[in-house]
Amino acid sequence: MASSNLVLNRYATALYQLAHEHGTTEQVEAELVDLDAVLHDNEGLRAQLGNPRLGRDAKRAVMLQIMGDGVSDLLRRTVMLVVDKGRAGLLPDFAAVFNAVAMKASGRVVAQVTSATPLDDGARLKLREQLARITGKSVSLAESVDESLLGGLRVVIGSAMIDGSLSRRLQLLQAQLLQAPVAGVAGD
Repeated sequence: MASSNLVLNRYATALYQLAHEHGTTEQVEAELVDLDAVLHDNEGLRAQLGNPRLGRDAKRAVMLQIMGDGVSDLLRRTVMLVVDKGRAGLLPDFAAVFNAVAMKASGRVVAQVTSATPLDDGARLKLREQLARITGKSVSLAESVDESLLGGLRVVIGSAMIDGSLSRRLQLLQAQLLQAPVAGVAGD
């Protein structure tokens, strides 16, 4: 999977650079969202694209039919190149990789924030500002609630995690208590 993402990252980076040069980045992003929805909603289509027995011409025809006339020439040519290079099975992941490339290039990151209770607007704003200061980038929050955290937050940005949850603090405290020497115990 990692090598697949590396391959897709090259195509996504090239597409982003060309779209940026032509001023069509937002259009390409929107088209990829639509294409991604079609690919993810149709398991049979994903199976066809990943089927090594189905020839490239057949895969090209399928993708051209899906894209129709509503897709920019830049995206159409990129998708056809991916198919021609025998990577059609990777297309269902292309939009996500392109989005990551676009966000990185524009200095944006998404922070996956898990809290014990929903964040209020003030906490959300403060968290976004603190994370922006830490990362040096514009931060969007993808929020979820997990009551098992008991309190606090768990934040994941890329491969980095900040776990300030109460449940994690209790785990650390328990580990410290179990390793602490106990004075006055019989046999000492």
